[in-house]
Amino acid sequence: MNAVILGNGSYTDFEFYQNYLKLNPADIIICADGGIKAALKIGLLPDVLLGDFDSVTKEEIANLKDKIKIIPFEKRKDYTDVYLCMKYAIENNYKQITLFGVLGTRADHSLVNIYLLKYAIDSGVNAKIINECNEVFLMNDYVQLDGVRNKTISVLPYTDKIEGIYLKGMSYPLINAAMTKENPYGVSNYAVEDRVEISIGAGTAIIVITQDNY
Repeated sequence: MNAVILGNGSYTDFEFYQNYLKLNPADIIICADGGIKAALKIGLLPDVLLGDFDSVTKEEIANLKDKIKIIPFEKRKDYTDVYLCMKYAIENNYKQITLFGVLGTRADHSLVNIYLLKYAIDSGVNAKIINECNEVFLMNDYVQLDGVRNKTISVLPYTDKIEGIYLKGMSYPLINAAMTKENPYGVSNYAVEDRVEISIGAGTAIIVITQDNY
């Protein structure tokens, strides 16, 4: 089952998300606080809205209380609203999580949300961040990517070091390579084949697939 989480980050093309969901339907839609505003602009009525509600008004919440499940949290807490959405999805046995609106102009928020992908992978859940230009996910074993010819694919260390890196179908192939955070040279590689294979022998990698048409 696929859960879609909407954060309160940047959205530049609401039609992009409409089309994405037509091709990849969600079984549940969860909004983190101000993500509800983006959901409504996309034309979605979420199933769950949760957070500390510092980005929505009391009137906006009142208009939704009879339509969706609302779960409030205190503002002073040890978890971000997006984390709480992921926790809700994981505890309700959703094995695929797609996150919208979790990147943007706040570099700290963007980094935090990329870090949160580790929470999902450690819980046995596949999670990815999607926006108009990027797909971001973590991996620690093997992945096959199809339909990626001419896309930029960066393979970067999430852990301090990744080893046993194998890249096939890319302009800069690697065999049993290693990479550290101090020298993340796996940035801005690109696919020369329609199918790309990536494997990691040790550690966890961040994969960023980019087709910058915006």
